[in-house]
Amino acid sequence: MEVDQPVAETSVLPTFKATISKQPFYYFAIELLGTSSMEFTPAQYFEYIQFVLKQWLGDVGAGMSVDVLDVRARKADIRVPYDRYKQVWQAMTLIPFKLPDGTTARLQVLRGSAFAMGLASGSRQAGF
Repeated sequence: MEVDQPVAETSVLPTFKATISKQPFYYFAIELLGTSSMEFTPAQYFEYIQFVLKQWLGDVGAGMSVDVLDVRARKADIRVPYDRYKQVWQAMTLIPFKLPDGTTARLQVLRGSAFAMGLASGSRQAGF
């Protein structure tokens, strides 16, 4: 190749396609609302969630897979199947239940995300 000859660019850059598959789980940050000052364990949270799912969805809800990932005082992070997250959200929002001390409580959804990192910080919290 001579120095004075222009170089012809014939190379074509490859293109890549990425597909983001549907997530298998949906994650919720929830809070137990009520006047009771009781401390709650992951097993109790699981029991309350199973109760509201059974009340809202019957036996289908009672058999649904729910994982309590973390409990901090009255707040918890849970994981549910992605294809059922809307029903779980409805049940937790609408169905009240009784605590062992006789007071009425309900679950409130603080945040929901298809990714576990979505629970790490809310978009409206200062200082992130």
